[in-house]
Amino acid sequence: MILFTPEMAEAILAGRKTVTRRRWKKPRVKVGAIHLAYTRPPFARPPGKPFARVRIVDVTYEDKPFGICTYRGDGKMPRSSVMTEVGAEGFDSAWPLDEFCRVYKQINGENALEEPCYRVEFELVQPGGE
Repeated sequence: MILFTPEMAEAILAGRKTVTRRRWKKPRVKVGAIHLAYTRPPFARPPGKPFARVRIVDVTYEDKPFGICTYRGDGKMPRSSVMTEVGAEGFDSAWPLDEFCRVYKQINGENALEEPCYRVEFELVQPGGE
């Protein structure tokens, strides 16, 4: 089971989101595994229902969320790569980097941009998921 916000669920179903970052102490998913994706846990009241099945394609550790939120021309990652990566996170606004940073902090806490995470790449296997 992997939880996503309703907005990110829409991006997954539309094919815009193929990457998520998680602040796990150790990976909780394995490459090749298929997981149900929810916007609300199945044990919640009322219980959530899966909106999709996703297959894990890659899992990598990052010291910070790919350095994008501290990117200001320091050469850590070329700007074109940053925009491609933010797009894979499902953001397509006029300022996707700022939007990613705002949402990431809202979900994970004010200091989350300075903390390690796992980059989880996935592919949509089946909409609906049940």
